[in-house]
Amino acid sequence: MKERIKFICDLLRVKQWVKNTFIFFPLIFSGKLFEPGQLTNSLLAFLGFCLIASGMYVFNDYLDREKDRVHPKKSQRPMVRLNLSALHVTVLVGALIAVGLFVCAQVNILLLLTGILYIGISLIYNFVTKFIVILDVIFIALGFHIRVWAGAMATDVVPSVWLQMCIFILALFLGFTKRRHEITTLGQDAATHRNVLSHYTTYLLDQIILICSTLAIVFYGLYTMSPDMVTRLGHSKMIYSVVFVIYGIFRYLYLSHVKKQGDDPGEVLASDAPLLINVLLWILFIVFLLYCPVK
Repeated sequence: MKERIKFICDLLRVKQWVKNTFIFFPLIFSGKLFEPGQLTNSLLAFLGFCLIASGMYVFNDYLDREKDRVHPKKSQRPMVRLNLSALHVTVLVGALIAVGLFVCAQVNILLLLTGILYIGISLIYNFVTKFIVILDVIFIALGFHIRVWAGAMATDVVPSVWLQMCIFILALFLGFTKRRHEITTLGQDAATHRNVLSHYTTYLLDQIILICSTLAIVFYGLYTMSPDMVTRLGHSKMIYSVVFVIYGIFRYLYLSHVKKQGDDPGEVLASDAPLLINVLLWILFIVFLLYCPVK
């Protein structure tokens, strides 16, 4: 039974569901977390997107099953180890997406449309942009951006432009860090695993990662000091939360360059105690400032 559950979790890439936590950001930062029905809508959006994302992960793994054989970790994926027929994959993907969209529709039509948009972006990535340098990572970042808007649609909250840009840039940072990890890990087999890697170099990626990490910190700092945030809180103490963001990015760079991690952001977060504690402390700090009056 335990092995079967692990197989299902690996097939659906349950560990990747952590990416869908971005859905909660608009609600948390809006200060409406405890308003009746708002958290329920966010949870439904989270569930719907987890199912939709799993459907797209299964589809992506089926398309990449041959190229994943040269990757030390991805070669252990269920889609590589088992010869599932196209019919079985189609039924599974269709069922996951259908149920996910149904859950989204229970919240409102806008969330349903956002779910469909996410599917469209994922399909464009799988068939077009995953083969185009730079655009491959930009479309991955768009997936994170859409998750933020899913949370906004579910709770009727308009997220700050600075918050949106911060998350988009952070997603770029994670995406390009992953590309760097793939190049350094796979070496000459990198292009065999992912064609677009032949257009990247570690030097280019280091420059891009440096720019993205800097912009992420700057954009988040600007968000914490935005007139809307200062007016809502009545003070500018949110700026102190930048410390957690700086440490988190620096820690992730350390894990990527020194510990040779970075292939899977979700696994990195779950396996590194200092990084996980930092994220939890950051969440507690912003929740305390937003929901507990401080003068």
